[in-house]
Amino acid sequence: MRREVKKLIQGTTALAAPLLLRSRSTSLLVLMYHRVLPDGHPDREHEQAGMYVTPGTLQMHIDVLRRHFSLIHLDDWIQRRSTGVEVPRLACALTFDDGWLDNYQHAFPVLRQAAAPATIYLVSDLVGTGYAFWPNQLAQLLASPVAAGTPHGLPEKLTAILAGAGGSPGACGPMLPAQIDAVIGRCKQVFTDAEMQSMLADAVSRVAPAGGARRNLMNWDEIREMQATGLVRFGSHSRRHTRLLESLSREATRDEVIDSAEVIERETGIRPTTFCFPNGDHSAAAIAFARQGYSAATTTLRGWNSPDCDFHLLKRLGVHEDVSSTPAAFLSRIVGVG
Repeated sequence: MRREVKKLIQGTTALAAPLLLRSRSTSLLVLMYHRVLPDGHPDREHEQAGMYVTPGTLQMHIDVLRRHFSLIHLDDWIQRRSTGVEVPRLACALTFDDGWLDNYQHAFPVLRQAAAPATIYLVSDLVGTGYAFWPNQLAQLLASPVAAGTPHGLPEKLTAILAGAGGSPGACGPMLPAQIDAVIGRCKQVFTDAEMQSMLADAVSRVAPAGGARRNLMNWDEIREMQATGLVRFGSHSRRHTRLLESLSREATRDEVIDSAEVIERETGIRPTTFCFPNGDHSAAAIAFARQGYSAATTTLRGWNSPDCDFHLLKRLGVHEDVSSTPAAFLSRIVGVG
């Protein structure tokens, strides 16, 4: 019943979307994507639902957007606003976080076919590696039937978090996607990145990656190929995807924010003009360095952006498979419902 009611609301909102969008004043909508995984891709077995779309869904999004928005490079919109040049009344910028290999394999062909501009945010020191972000490591672990001592082979300090998400401390079976999302969300609140990496190191070694060791992130040759089309531009997503919390030292924060741009410029010949805060976390120092080194920075704060918004705290809207797999769901999401 709940699902049917949600579909009814989405359908009604989608029908009203053209009118609702026409009533908006000048605005910028920044969409946030991560991965693009086709049906049957092995990573979908342990990836969070809110982390991917299929190539078909991405194509559908672009088709729907073109009926209501002017698609634009994010840095072009920023430059035009900064110099007093008129911007489209309704503009939309596509952004992808992390620089996943599947962005090159599955998103790039869609973007190229549709001639759709986009920005991909790179973790400069991890480009071309098999690095697995700790939420992915944890999701893969919790989706596997492995146990050794503590549940799933995890350290005891995570046991309470598993139980709080609906996992049984004595169970060793795989957890459900909603439970995994809850565990990851709680871990982000309780532990630092370094603490999570340390706690997971031994447990993850017990679970062989699907298909063996492989590369997870795009390499510089693939990045330069995409850049050469003019459709895809690249921003910085820090050097090591370190969350820029208030507890991080000023020196380390500067290294993640400013020095990452130097690495990208050295490899691509173009200095990035926009920054993306990892996990959306932004300390006062991180914001200050972003203002120093970039014309704009994006967050995970949800919403639209007005022409007089703070360019270094841009809001975005996540539109992944679990909330936007149909035109009605996508339009509903865009206008603020669902």
